[in-house]
Amino acid sequence: MRSKILRFISIVLIVVIVLTSCRSENDGFSIAIAQEPPSLDVMVNTSISGREILAGNVFEKLFSYDGSNVIPLLASSYEFSEDSKTLRITIKDSVYFHDGSELDTEDAAASMNRWLRYSSAAGRITGENLFEDDGNSIVIRNDKPLTLLPLLIATASESAVIYRAEDIPEDGIVNTTIGTGPYRIDDYRLGEKIVLIVNDEYYGTKPLIKKLSYYFVSDPVTRRSGLESGTYDFIDTVSSDDIPRLEKTAGIKLVGGAENGSIALLFNKKEGISTALDFRKGVSFAINRDSLMKSCYGEYGYSIDSSYMERGTAWHSDSSLDPYGRENHKEADNLLSAFSCETVRILSSNLTGLDRIAVTLASQLEAKGLKAELIILDWAAFLERRKNPESWDIAITALTAVPLPLDKAFLSPDYPGWTDTDAYYILDDLVLAESDEIAEDIWQKAQMKYWEYIPAIVLGHYSTTHAAKDNVRNIGISSNGFSFLSAEVD
Repeated sequence: MRSKILRFISIVLIVVIVLTSCRSENDGFSIAIAQEPPSLDVMVNTSISGREILAGNVFEKLFSYDGSNVIPLLASSYEFSEDSKTLRITIKDSVYFHDGSELDTEDAAASMNRWLRYSSAAGRITGENLFEDDGNSIVIRNDKPLTLLPLLIATASESAVIYRAEDIPEDGIVNTTIGTGPYRIDDYRLGEKIVLIVNDEYYGTKPLIKKLSYYFVSDPVTRRSGLESGTYDFIDTVSSDDIPRLEKTAGIKLVGGAENGSIALLFNKKEGISTALDFRKGVSFAINRDSLMKSCYGEYGYSIDSSYMERGTAWHSDSSLDPYGRENHKEADNLLSAFSCETVRILSSNLTGLDRIAVTLASQLEAKGLKAELIILDWAAFLERRKNPESWDIAITALTAVPLPLDKAFLSPDYPGWTDTDAYYILDDLVLAESDEIAEDIWQKAQMKYWEYIPAIVLGHYSTTHAAKDNVRNIGISSNGFSFLSAEVD
C-alpha cells in the first residue's frame, strides 16, 4: 500500500514539474503597456514604447550604455584618432540576423548613415560626413571632435539600431521585423499586441523568459485590474491614484526609479500666437506648475523643476535661476493683455493623464483673458497633428530623459515646435568642447539662454511607477524605460 502511495506521489510531482516547466517556457510573460509604437522603425519612431519593446529586444545597436560607460554590443571595439576627429568601429564577428544572414560592415555603415540623417544631435557633430565601410570596421572622419558620438549611438532617442542593408529604403519607413536581437517578433496585431519569442540562435546570453507578450492598454484602470486579476505579469505607468492601492495589494510590488523624463508645454514657434516671445513669457508667469503636474500625477511621482536635464546628471541646472520659472500674475497680466480674447489651441494626447494637464492649462489661461481650444486625440493622431504647424499653439508633451542636451528634441528646428535656427546654434560650442568639464560649463550658460528664449516650458520631471507580480525579479529600469532581458520569474 505504501509503495502505491509513493508511486502516486511521484507521478503527481512529475506532472507538476512538467506543467510548471511548460508554463515558464510557453506561457511566457504578459505586459500591459500604455502606448502602442507608431511603427516598427525605432530610428524614426522616437516613442519610449518603441524603445522598450523593440530596441534591445529585436533590434540592437553597436553600443549599449550602463549609465556610466559606453559598452560595445554589435561592435567589438572602437577607437579615436589622436585628435578625436576620426572614429573607427570594429564590428563583431559571427553575429546573425533572424533570417540567418550574417551581420557585416555594409549593414552597419548603411544603418549608421541612415541614423545620421534622422538624429539631429548626431548631425550637429558629424555634419555631412558619413561612415565608410573599411573591411572589418566602419570609419567616420570629421573636421570636429567626435568624442560624444559613441554615447549618442548608445542612447539617442532616434535609436541607432542596425538593420540589414537590403531592408533600408532610400526614403520612408523601415518595415522589416528582422534584427539581431535576443528576441524575434512572433505575432504583431495593430491596436492589440506584439508578441516576441526568444531567438534560439542569438550570439549572446539568451533571456530566461522565453516569450514576451506586450498588450496595448491605454486605460490605467484596465491595466491595474488586469494585474490584480493575474491577466498581466507587469503593467507600465501606474496611475498616481492607484499607487496607494497597489502598495497594499498582496502579491504585487511597485517598480520605479529616478527621474526619467519631463513634462513640457511645447510652443509652436513657426506659426500662430506662440511665435511671440511675450506670449511665451506671459504663459510662463501665468501658470501654476504644481497644479498642472498634480492634475496628471496626483501626489506622487513628480518634482517641480524647469531644468531641461534631470537631477542626478552633470547637466542639471539650478532652476531658481530661471527668470520666468515662477508665478508672477502682475507680469503675466502685463504681457498677456496684448493677446486678450485670442484663442490658444492646446493640443494633447489622452495618454497617461496628459489631457488632464491640458484641461488645467486651459483654465489657467482663460483666467488671464485668453480663449482656449482643447484638441484631445489618441496617441497616433496626436503625433500626426503635432507635425502640422497650422493646427496648434501649445502641445502637452512627455519627454523621456536623454544623456546629452544635444539630444533634447525640442531644441531642434526640425522637431515640432520648430526652434529658431539661431537658438539651435547655441549648442555649437558644446560639440567643440575639449573636456567634459568645459562641456558642462557651456551647457549651464546655454540653459540660461534657453530660459530666456522659451522654446518650451518644462513643468517638472516625472519618475514613472510600474507594477509587477512579486515573483518577478531583475526587471531592468532606466531612463530609457524597462527591460526584461535579465528578468526571471520564481
